Amino acid sequence: MRALTILLFAVAALAPLAACGSEPPTSATPSGSTPAAEAGTPAPPGPGELPGGLPHGDRTLTGVVEQAGGCTLLLVGERRWSLTGTPAETLTAGARVTVTGQVTTAAADCAGPDVVRALVVRRVTPG
Repeated sequence: MRALTILLFAVAALAPLAACGSEPPTSATPSGSTPAAEAGTPAPPGPGELPGGLPHGDRTLTGVVEQAGGCTLLLVGERRWSLTGTPAETLTAGARVTVTGQVTTAAADCAGPDVVRALVVRRVTPG
């Protein structure tokens, strides 16, 4: 009987903890920002992005190539990715391509407010 009482007490004590993940957050997000951006986690993939391992995994992106300074960029939806690696060196501005490679941090000279991620390109196909 004592074991049953202890078991019932333990279940009753843990029940509120089990419900913690079931309620949506009540805090408001400031306009113009996303909860993911505030928490420092990557935003979900946009159009033209096939998700890979996060934060640094393989990724496949489809977009339009841009050149800015000495940087090769890929415009994917409204995001710009810095492209590095030997295959990226062959890309020309205006080409629509699909690239596959390893996600990395953008180099300082190619990073900015609209370029926060980079891809070390392994494969390029016309997109």
